[in-house]
Amino acid sequence: MEELCDTSLLEQIDWKDRCRGQYRDDLSPLNLPQGYKLRGLRRSDYYKGYCELLAHLTQVGDVSENMFNKQYDEMLKCNTYHVLVIEHMDSDSVVASATLALEHKFIHSTAMRGRIEDVCVHPLHQGKQFGKLLVDLLIILAEDLNCYKISLDCDTKVLGFYQKLNLKLKEDHRFMYFKFFE
Repeated sequence: MEELCDTSLLEQIDWKDRCRGQYRDDLSPLNLPQGYKLRGLRRSDYYKGYCELLAHLTQVGDVSENMFNKQYDEMLKCNTYHVLVIEHMDSDSVVASATLALEHKFIHSTAMRGRIEDVCVHPLHQGKQFGKLLVDLLIILAEDLNCYKISLDCDTKVLGFYQKLNLKLKEDHRFMYFKFFE
């Protein structure tokens, strides 16, 4: 089954030596709580509540199945998106997700820059360390894929969450943007 993250890349990660977070109950990509599964995003996740999950993070809009499939195909084709999800098997739904988007560069000996985006855990499944696990995995994956740096934008109220994973706030950084629509 086609996924927007090659999970074989994850299977090669030496988790214990490279994870940045501290985890309870020996949580790891291969040791999730019973009834949960880590994998890449699938086309069928449209029916497993993926867009509804993202609505806990931001405005998603009215995304039809056709729109979802078209965007999925575009992301799959360019091979620069790695979307991880955690599925709750009992409810047959996606309950957590995070994305690593890669930008190819000429600088740093043609390395890539990674951006971690759309980190979201369904409120009913928060507290299980899924967000931390997903971000930790994407940081390791970015390093393995030759990223010279990763970055993410977040609300100030969650800075502490990311700082626990050794992400640093760049105090003198001035993030600017122009928004075309909400």
